[in-house]
Amino acid sequence: MKKILAMLLATVMVVGCFTGCGSDKKNDSSEVVSTEQSGSKEETPELDMSETVKMGILVSDATSAEALAFRTYYTEYIQKQYNVELIYSDELKDAAGETSAIDTFITNNCKAIISFSSFDRAAQIEQCEAAGVYYAVATGTLTDEEYETYKGYEHYVGAIGPSLEVEYQTGYDMANYYLEQGKKNFAIFGGAIPYYTDMHIYRAAGMIAAMVDAGGADANYKGATDEAGIIGQIYADGQIETGAIGDVNIVGYVGGYDMDDAWFGKCAQMAQTPDLEVILAVGNGSDFFGTAIEGTDVKIASVDAYAESYGTAMDGGMLDYLAGKFSASIGPIFIATYRAVLGSPIRTEDGNALALSQGYWVATSPEEFSEYYAVDSSVDSPAYTKGMLDGLLTADYASFEKFVSAYGFKDIQEEAK
Repeated sequence: MKKILAMLLATVMVVGCFTGCGSDKKNDSSEVVSTEQSGSKEETPELDMSETVKMGILVSDATSAEALAFRTYYTEYIQKQYNVELIYSDELKDAAGETSAIDTFITNNCKAIISFSSFDRAAQIEQCEAAGVYYAVATGTLTDEEYETYKGYEHYVGAIGPSLEVEYQTGYDMANYYLEQGKKNFAIFGGAIPYYTDMHIYRAAGMIAAMVDAGGADANYKGATDEAGIIGQIYADGQIETGAIGDVNIVGYVGGYDMDDAWFGKCAQMAQTPDLEVILAVGNGSDFFGTAIEGTDVKIASVDAYAESYGTAMDGGMLDYLAGKFSASIGPIFIATYRAVLGSPIRTEDGNALALSQGYWVATSPEEFSEYYAVDSSVDSPAYTKGMLDGLLTADYASFEKFVSAYGFKDIQEEAK
C-alpha cells in the first residue's frame, strides 16, 4: 500500500533526533507493578524502566496536520513522561528508504520501531524480526493476509488504527449525513485512489454505498450495489466515475496529488460545478477547495485530523464536517511497544500480535470542533494522559482491548475522570 505523499516528497536520509528524557524526568519511578485497568487486574512482573529505551519512528509524511499532531504528542508529551528517546526518520519516499532508515535505527541501538510509513509493511516486519528489534504499526492495519502471516512473529508487536471496515463506515457515515438532509449532488475528492491506497478506496466506497442505499430501488454504481462490488469496481478503475446513482448524482471527481497548475485548475473547476451541493473528500478537502467555494452554499466534508487550520476553515464555512484522528490515539501502541522492550509483551488470548481498530472523532459544528481540538492539541492534558496509559503497562489483553475500543471523545473523557 503506497502512502499519499509518495508522489510529493523528496529522497531523504534519517536525521533528526529528538533527545529522550532521562530518568530524572520520569517522576523518579523505575518500576511498575500490577494495576487495575478497566475493571480487570493482572499480576505481571515488575517493569524496570530505569534504562532509557531508544525507539525509531518511521514517517513518510512530516508536514501534514495529522503528521504534525502525532509528532507533537510523541515528542512533547510521551517522550517527557517516559524514559524513552524517540528518533525520527525524515520523510521517506519509497520502500528502499524504509529499509535504509531501519538499518540506521538498528545501528543506533534502537530497541523498537514504530512505523507511520507503509510502502512495504511486510519488508519492514521481516527486517525487524531478523534483527531482533520490535516493530509496531502506529495508525493503520495490516491486510488480513498479512496479519495471518506475521501475527506469530516474536518481534511484531501489532497495529492499532482504523481498520478498512472502519474506513468504509467513515465514508458511508459522511455521505449519509448529507443524504439525510436531502442533498443529491456530490463531488468526490479521491486523494490517493489512483495510487491504490486502500484506506482512500474504502472511504470512497463507503460514500458511494450510502448513495446507492439512498438512490432508490434501482440505484447502483456501474452495476455494483454492495460493499464488495463497489470496492472491486474502484480497484479495477483506479478512479471514481461521475454519473447518476438512482436519483443521487456524482457530478465531479478529482483524484491524485499532482499539485501542479493543471491539477489545481481541475480542483477549482470541480468546486464550481453547476448544482454541486457537497464535496466529499477522502482526505483533506478545505485546503484544496475552500477558496473556490467561498460565497457559495457548497459544503466540504473531510477525513483528516484536528488542526487549527481546520478550525479556521470550519469557522469560515469552508469546512462543514470533519472525521478526524485524534493525536493521542497513538498512545496505546507506544505502550504496547514499550512493554515488549521491557519484557512484558501484550498479546492476544491466542498469543498473537495486536490487531485493534480505532475510529475517528466527528465534528459537524465549530463548537464541536473547538471542544475536541482543545483536548487534542494539549501537551499538558491530552486525550490519553500518562495516568491513563500507565494502567496499560500491566493490563491484560481484554482490558487493553477494551481501553482501545472506547475511543469516542465522550468515552475517553469519562475514562479520564
